[in-house]
Amino acid sequence: MKILFLCTGGNSCRSLMAEAFLQQINKSLEVLSAGLHPDEQTDPLAIQVMNELGIDISGKKPKSYKEFEGMNVDYLITLCDGTKDKIEAVHIEARHKIHLGFDDPKKAFCKEDQLIDIYRDIRDEIKNELDYFYTRILTQEKINH
Repeated sequence: MKILFLCTGGNSCRSLMAEAFLQQINKSLEVLSAGLHPDEQTDPLAIQVMNELGIDISGKKPKSYKEFEGMNVDYLITLCDGTKDKIEAVHIEARHKIHLGFDDPKKAFCKEDQLIDIYRDIRDEIKNELDYFYTRILTQEKINH
């Protein structure tokens, strides 16, 4: 099964977290992620909060959706606000398209010492949603096919 997480932003935080969580749940899945406007590097705070759970994403590098154009995937999952509107410009075929909206922790209006808590909250939301996605959707699809 091939799953692509797509975000409108830089593919440096939420989509890399999602990719890592789903790979951790089931290593046999082919899990990819990309952004419409990829950043130069993985977000350092995303690396930090994932390390707190024993997951190292420091080796993951942001990628452009263009690397995956023309590809067929089982699930194309958009993660960021605005992605649904811009998805029409992306030429990636998917059997299923799902949108899971998560706030961008980089856009949080808070004091710098509170920012890490925002990243932790987003990380935990992503983990919970993907646990549900795996157990309630992917596992059921395998049973039904």
